Amino acid sequence: MAPSGSRRVGLAGLVALIYLVVSGGPYGFEETVRDAGAGLAVILCLVIPLTVSLPTALMAAELGGLMPVEGGFYAWVKEACGPFAGFLEAYLTLLYTAADMALYPVLFGAYLSYLWPVSAHGQTGVALAMVWAAALVNLWGARPVGRVSLALLVLVLAPFGVMAVRGFGCVAQAVPAMLGFPARHPWSALGQGLTVAIWNFSGWENLSTIGGEIENPAKTYPRALLITVPLVAAGYLVPLLIGLCVSPSSAAWRPGYFTEVGRRIGGPGLATALALGGAVGAWAVFQAATLWVSRMPFVLSRDGYLPPLWGRVWRRTETPAAAVLLSSLVFSLLVPLGFGALVLLDVFFYMAALVLEMVALLRLRRRYPDRSGRFMIGGGALGLWLAALLPILTWLSAFVMALLGGERRVEFAVAVALALLSWPIYRLLAPRSAAPVAKDRRRPFP
Repeated sequence: MAPSGSRRVGLAGLVALIYLVVSGGPYGFEETVRDAGAGLAVILCLVIPLTVSLPTALMAAELGGLMPVEGGFYAWVKEACGPFAGFLEAYLTLLYTAADMALYPVLFGAYLSYLWPVSAHGQTGVALAMVWAAALVNLWGARPVGRVSLALLVLVLAPFGVMAVRGFGCVAQAVPAMLGFPARHPWSALGQGLTVAIWNFSGWENLSTIGGEIENPAKTYPRALLITVPLVAAGYLVPLLIGLCVSPSSAAWRPGYFTEVGRRIGGPGLATALALGGAVGAWAVFQAATLWVSRMPFVLSRDGYLPPLWGRVWRRTETPAAAVLLSSLVFSLLVPLGFGALVLLDVFFYMAALVLEMVALLRLRRRYPDRSGRFMIGGGALGLWLAALLPILTWLSAFVMALLGGERRVEFAVAVALALLSWPIYRLLAPRSAAPVAKDRRRPFP
């Protein structure tokens, strides 16, 4: 059931949603500075947008224009590679989503505690309240979420705008800090830094799952992606350079540290605004992410992997209400998990799912070469293969370096074991599924 035009997301709302789902501002990038050092953090801030963000956004723009359907990347992979690949894509997505969504309440508490110090139990209660507030907004539908996201984006970025104006003159002073690299094992530092940086720059295809809820998705989605890529890159780089000029020691950086940077540049007022922006930003990212996350149980139910209840639509707002509530319940159970391990699990599962999406990109380009004016990645075969391979090579580099440095080996083993469970789980659930695979390879998509 596609929403009516009055409930569809327009270009401005979609840009805000994508920005929040991918970034939500530089909050959370502090971990990269602490793990990798100032010099590597700046390098990663310049390189990751080119090797991960831009290729992923181009892939999402091409496939989103070809198949602007509810379910997005799940539908792309299933169409290109068959039912098990589609299930694996959904399974990996649910795994990295579980890890990812538990991170935002952590950031929310870190920034909120600057304004109102609360106990550990109090932070858990606040985090749970954040989860269910996001669920209520999502029950209104995609367009209200887009409007709320646009308003929240202004609140999140405004303090950084003030910080950029007041601190831009000292950016040149950040150069000495940029030349500093961590004293600990360089492989470990680069692996840890790459992992957190990939997390900060990932998620460009996620809102494809609401393709049926976007105004003119074949054109709006590619435009929104190409507008948002430079905004995200600048949103990390400028505050990072200003922060390094006032606090060049990477050892001091931690989650919530941009509040301290704001205090040194603009006093308590700017620090308070940044703390409030960090808390609002965490909630904004969370409620925007809930929009696309909740569509995965919806489409899996429609394909028979989950009970029919999760595929029902609340007619009053044309949203999959049961799927929204189920997702929010799962997030509530995962709130207490820790930052470092969650980031590694998040990136591992996300990039594994991205490999399937890139395979779908290559296969669907060959299967449907005539796009009738739809967006396609330029540069011929070379441009296509670069877009497909650069994110995968970046991902493999991050994990090889982290393992060489002896970091997170237990979490990595857990991630591999969970990924391997996909086949027996699929065999258990597959008899219930009646998911169709397209037989007419020449048919055009909507």
